[in-house]
Amino acid sequence: MKKKGIIILYIIIAVGAGILTGLFISSVVSADNTPIMSDISTGGDINNSGNGVEEGGGKVREEGANYNITDNQRYYKPLVSDSDRNVLLIGEDAYSGNYDTIIIASISEKNKKIQLFNFPRDIYIDYSEEILNRLKEKSPALYNAKGFQKINAAHTVGARIEYKKGTGRFGDSNFDFLADLIEEVFGITVHDYAYVNTKGFREIVDLFGGVKIYVPVRMKYDDPVQNLHIDIEKGMQHLNGEQAEGFVRFRQGYDENGVFKNYSDQFRKENQNEFLKEFFKQHVNIKNLGKIDDLAELLNKNILTSIDDTKKISSYVSLLGKALTGNYTQESSIVECEDTKKINGVYFDIIRTR
Repeated sequence: MKKKGIIILYIIIAVGAGILTGLFISSVVSADNTPIMSDISTGGDINNSGNGVEEGGGKVREEGANYNITDNQRYYKPLVSDSDRNVLLIGEDAYSGNYDTIIIASISEKNKKIQLFNFPRDIYIDYSEEILNRLKEKSPALYNAKGFQKINAAHTVGARIEYKKGTGRFGDSNFDFLADLIEEVFGITVHDYAYVNTKGFREIVDLFGGVKIYVPVRMKYDDPVQNLHIDIEKGMQHLNGEQAEGFVRFRQGYDENGVFKNYSDQFRKENQNEFLKEFFKQHVNIKNLGKIDDLAELLNKNILTSIDDTKKISSYVSLLGKALTGNYTQESSIVECEDTKKINGVYFDIIRTR
């Protein structure tokens, strides 16, 4: 029984982190056409409770902890309740080293709901003077690099300033900084994380036999440098691993009339959320428990997670088991941005704030 529970956990993590993280959006050209952090590699070596008010099934967080990471930058509304369990799903950008897809999977046992919050890669982070001064001192190259204030480069900032070195909740400056940043700005306490590299995405999708999904536009795009070749017809399609990767990465290309079009990051995020929803619906079920050995092998090669001890795994197994058998509802949303602003030649998404 424990083995069956673990496979349920693995499937959730594999799909959430492996499909909706940097596996797919990494190398597609950004709106400003500027490779951020081109001179930067990743690397780098509990929480305060916010205030809240009772609303529906739990105490809604109105304020995150204050780690003095930002200049009092706060999202305009609460997203989760204090009793929710929140897992940070992130993944690499093989091209630049950024975390170009960042998702919070929030599981509410009280409300019988799983929420997925997708963070646009270009969100502007208004760092505090303290953080900026530490960064300027420890890494002048990063401080002077264009685009370091995007959220998908936050982990690199944390690594360079050696944020809470060895003392943070995860013992890693990359993950600790991003987790504390999300808690401070968005009021979401990050309990665990799952990080996936780009190699396992196609194999995971193929292991489960692909995904049936509606493709909203003709998707055709080729980039030999990145070994990226997307060619998917509009309409209901059954996508294998390679096609699925193209679907969730697609942001620009030729339509059915041969016209080249650019689509927004919002368009791509919506496709990613839809893909995750369909994958869950079609494959996260009891009949796929037999794939535990093959899936475990893939995850061992491609995933890094803080969910790595027996006690923690057991708690998630119990929680996710209830989610599968209790008909939990699933909601997907994208963090709201009210404006796009050009700063020092780079475009940023500006979140809605109070």
